[in-house]
Amino acid sequence: MTNQMLGMAYALISSALIVVVIVVVVIQGFGTYRAKMSLAREEAYRKMAEQALAAAQKSIEEEQKIAATLEEMRTRLAAIEKILREVE
Repeated sequence: MTNQMLGMAYALISSALIVVVIVVVVIQGFGTYRAKMSLAREEAYRKMAEQALAAAQKSIEEEQKIAATLEEMRTRLAAIEKILREVE
């Protein structure tokens, strides 16, 4: 083998190794990007679940307030009915 052939073989092998390294780095970069996007998606779902839970709790509290008000109105109406029966 001549020096020129050795140089060409060295350049070819070096180029192949560089291409392999670049491909591995790009693939790992995409894997990292996908993992970050998956994490961001999960975080968004968690926030939506927390918001839904908060809304449900608020709805329950409002329902309880309405039920208490309704019970108070029933009591008052019963008192008014009693007074009206006594008046008759």
